Amino acid sequence: MRYSILLLILFAEIGLFTVIGGQRVDSMSEIGRYLTLYFSDILAQSAPVLLLAFGMTLVLMTAGIDLSVASMVALIACVMSSFDPGIGFWWTAVPVGLVLGLLLGLTNGLLIARLDIPPIIATLGTMILYRGLCFVVMGDLEKAPFLDVPGYEWFGQFLGAVFVIAMIYLAAGSYLNGSRWLREILMIGGNRVAARYAGVPVTRRLCEVYAVAGFMAFLAALCFTARNSSVSGSSLTGLELHVIVAVVLGGTRVQGGAGTWIGSFLGVLILSVLDEGLRGASVWGEKHLPFKISHIEFLVLGVLLAAGVWMNTRFQDRNP
Repeated sequence: MRYSILLLILFAEIGLFTVIGGQRVDSMSEIGRYLTLYFSDILAQSAPVLLLAFGMTLVLMTAGIDLSVASMVALIACVMSSFDPGIGFWWTAVPVGLVLGLLLGLTNGLLIARLDIPPIIATLGTMILYRGLCFVVMGDLEKAPFLDVPGYEWFGQFLGAVFVIAMIYLAAGSYLNGSRWLREILMIGGNRVAARYAGVPVTRRLCEVYAVAGFMAFLAALCFTARNSSVSGSSLTGLELHVIVAVVLGGTRVQGGAGTWIGSFLGVLILSVLDEGLRGASVWGEKHLPFKISHIEFLVLGVLLAAGVWMNTRFQDRNP
């Protein structure tokens, strides 16, 4: 039921913004060609959010939250941009980015699992810390060394983005589904005390979940810098809101104990189509509306977040 609702919202958005944008499709073949090109661009563009949503789904399954994901991606990208371009970038900057992503995620996990700091407070603090480190590394500069790294642009193209997304959602997601590790994660989200009594290594599992979120931030940094070619200290500010809304809308409960990667995937597509559609409809809005159409984005995000929480409550005892 939930997936049907999400698909209905997705295609309703596409239809609405297609009409507003004045795009003409006069036959089934043109519709198919249009949708193929449309989704190709959307997937390549939304790859960072899709990757972060995978990690955020795991985090919310534990009844946690990670507000630092956008700052993590920006910090990893900023540090990687400090290395010299060229073929050597692959064995200097990329491994450093990978290690940094794991360390940043593990830091969140240790604060929450070892020091027992509430996830929202711990990751709010690291969000500010990581963003501050971005400006320490970059200052007011914007760097673009990624253009001169052979083969790096592949991660920002459709085939590269689809490959990375497929490896995470299909390969890793299929491996984790039904695994003991995932069952223990869900048990922690359902009742952490009961999980401890059941012999689940709660501290270790929480650290692993946040480390996975850090790894997703590293992959997101690769896709983001490959597509955008440059990075600054303020890059991706506010992206964490889109990630959280997409995951909650997709069916992962903020109370923990339940989640779905398919739903998170559809949630990201809905927000990506919304974002792209609002940009494309700006000209139409200037002629027909008394306000800028881009100003309603956060209004819609708030409505979608509330709708996602409501659907999670409504369908929590049913199959999605």
